[in-house]
Amino acid sequence: MTNWIAADKQGRSVRMWQMPSRQEVETADDPIVMVGSTTVAARSLPCAAVPDALIRGDAGGWQMSPFEWDGDHSAGAEACIAGYASENANWDGVICVVRDSTVWAHVSAGEVISFQRFVTGTLAAALSVADQWDQDRFLAALSDAMSRPERLAAHLAKATQSSDMWGALLGAELTAARPYWLGQQVVVIGQGRGASALGDALKTQGVPVEFADETDMFLTGLAAAVSAQGGVA
Repeated sequence: MTNWIAADKQGRSVRMWQMPSRQEVETADDPIVMVGSTTVAARSLPCAAVPDALIRGDAGGWQMSPFEWDGDHSAGAEACIAGYASENANWDGVICVVRDSTVWAHVSAGEVISFQRFVTGTLAAALSVADQWDQDRFLAALSDAMSRPERLAAHLAKATQSSDMWGALLGAELTAARPYWLGQQVVVIGQGRGASALGDALKTQGVPVEFADETDMFLTGLAAAVSAQGGVA
């Protein structure tokens, strides 16, 4: 396969990798395949996790179209979901991708059935919540928020530490996402404390959790899409 560039756009930042070597780079001389654009047509669900074809970008290069469900889009999580699904063809369960926003996707036999997206990470950043906290305080705040998620704003108002804020934010998210994780196998794809905290929160509910690396799944998903199309030029 010829060389190409995998590009991930999150907010105002873009990361790039030379493919297939997976070496992170600062500049691009080869065809670019990008995820995270909001200008391309989305794929309605249910649909295959790995698309048959990429979309030509207006300014050149290629784009992987996001998923669309209930008026929302998958915000770049589609590549990570495609990566895990491509390596686990007969798997059935829920993939939770933790990026700027969190996407919970129900996947069955290589198809994405539905998803729900939360902006928990964006809220944490806006509140300047640190990524270090006391685990016991975090779990106590998580329990309080899950018992009264409608009081999220009040939980945050009285929070004095990052432990309390993360617990409140993730407690509200887990309660709203309950139809996705209850009785399901869950794979958390992400990096950093936010992903590990979400995994810890799920374990308090007795949910079996597997972790996968975000960059690995992202690049695997884009590579699967490029392969399905027969390459890029």
